[in-house]
Amino acid sequence: MSILKELSKEASRCVKCGACLASCPIYAETLSEVTTARGKLSLIESLSTGEIQLTSKLKDLLSSCLICNACGEGCPNNVRVEEILLEARKELVVHRGLPFAKKLLFLLLRSSPRVLPSYLKAGSLLQGLLLEKVPQESGLHLRFSLPYLDKRRLIPPLAKRFFLHSHPSLVKSPQEKRCVGYFVGCVTNYLFPHLGETTVRILNRQGTSLVIPHEQTCCGLIAFGSGDWQSTQKLALSNINAFEQFNPDTIITTCASCAATLKAFYPRLFKNADPETQKKVERFSNKIMDISQYLTQEMNFLPSALQKSSSPKDPLPTITYHDPCHLNRTLGITREPREILKSLSHLTYVEMKEAARCCGMGGLFNLTHYGLSLEILNHKLDMLKEMGVEMVATSCSGCMLHFIDGIHQRGMKIKVLHLLEVLETEQGR
Repeated sequence: MSILKELSKEASRCVKCGACLASCPIYAETLSEVTTARGKLSLIESLSTGEIQLTSKLKDLLSSCLICNACGEGCPNNVRVEEILLEARKELVVHRGLPFAKKLLFLLLRSSPRVLPSYLKAGSLLQGLLLEKVPQESGLHLRFSLPYLDKRRLIPPLAKRFFLHSHPSLVKSPQEKRCVGYFVGCVTNYLFPHLGETTVRILNRQGTSLVIPHEQTCCGLIAFGSGDWQSTQKLALSNINAFEQFNPDTIITTCASCAATLKAFYPRLFKNADPETQKKVERFSNKIMDISQYLTQEMNFLPSALQKSSSPKDPLPTITYHDPCHLNRTLGITREPREILKSLSHLTYVEMKEAARCCGMGGLFNLTHYGLSLEILNHKLDMLKEMGVEMVATSCSGCMLHFIDGIHQRGMKIKVLHLLEVLETEQGR
């Protein structure tokens, strides 16, 4: 594994100062040195020299990372921990392969854009056999144990109609001023189509038409994070080709993880590709904008005309915001979502302590390390309970799913909303 020797050179820049211990959400729960950034970097160095061998335990340790990049953010030597671990996972997959379940999942993801929806459509019809409804909650529980799925987990039901099946490839605004592409993402498409519909309504009202290519597919983040870059490259090219047919100047996303993948991770995937492919990927990635950026920067839109009353008759409901790691650390977007929430007239915004602390979702980490994932989330839930807020908003589909599940586990009465859902409530007033 010659690439591991190259990674080892970068890893050796870590001076083992321990700054990463204070920021690592996994170490906070396990207090295990090998779960920290410096611990994993030491393992990569030892693996490259042959001091240790690649065992199943070692593979599990290298996968026990949320890729939240909190360690890299606080590293005094600016060691690119996230990049090193992702590259290391890729090399392990190249030389050792994937577990059967992941191999099957990624094979399904990279199949024709029509194959996965067909399987999930059948699943939506059969989900009542495997799952049972949770009384008074919009969710399901497993009737039987399944691999990677804990029976405690609250599972959102598959939508009866997927978003991409319900909308034409062009949704025009009656007062069109501009037109953008819309990358929908798997969670919105299959689980929360109402979020996609909300996006269309909000942008249409502001004179934005949307191009929604039906050939778009999964962004590929879960495959990328697992080291299967070959599958991710295929998904990336499928998405790039799907939007290239329409050639929009801007492509908006409503999921932070999708935004980070399309904008930051796609160029990494093709850094060794031929120059023409690199240019094609770069053109696509440069068009990506998170919805909060688009609303505040491109449209200069804030509902500020609806001013809060200086002395409302009744206290306004309170809301706070959770920073998704991919939006905050990967893309550097923190101000825009807060601008939107603070401008709303029907709510009082309260800043969350440690708002940027990882919630513990981490893509497939939430499946393979579910108990630990919930323990990490509990810190955020404790903060929400202490604050006494009624709502928490975020802009990452994965974070939303994790918060909904954790709040259900704790029996808390806090609503989890996407930023756009909160905004539409304001517009409807």
